[in-house]
Amino acid sequence: MPIWAVIVTIIGTIALMAALAAAAWYGWRTFERRSLLRIVVRTEAVEAAGQALFDVFSRLAEAGDEELTAFADEPESSERRALYEVALKADMISDELDRMRLPRSLIAVAGSVADAAFLVSKEARAVDESDTGDVALEHMSAVDLATVRAYTDQARRRVHESCVECGLEETNVYGGGLYL
Repeated sequence: MPIWAVIVTIIGTIALMAALAAAAWYGWRTFERRSLLRIVVRTEAVEAAGQALFDVFSRLAEAGDEELTAFADEPESSERRALYEVALKADMISDELDRMRLPRSLIAVAGSVADAAFLVSKEARAVDESDTGDVALEHMSAVDLATVRAYTDQARRRVHESCVECGLEETNVYGGGLYL
């Protein structure tokens, strides 16, 4: 076999290996970015659920005696239904994040968002259907909104840091759609 054939074969093999390495790196970065985008969407949903929780408690804080009595005595009141919906949404987000296949670098970030979703759900379920009267009001007063806000803010910071690392600095979610 002539020397030029050996040289061409070696160069071709090196070029093929370099192309495969570049394709693998590009594929991994694409997977990482797509996974991060999925986490960004879940983070927005957790923040929306947390805001809905805050809104319910803001309305109850401003409510008169009649509205508080309705909340305390009627398991089907609009505010209790809203809390139930918030809890369901937060549970769904937490479950999705726990089952999501992610690169190792994003597992802690997704865990932070899942923790925030779990806490939103836990606080939204503070008043149970069976709670009535003073028991319902007592459970309502035990809700820790400051911790919910702290966990949600921490999750947002961690997601933002990961976005900066991956080059996704301008991500916004409008009406359920993600625009870059």
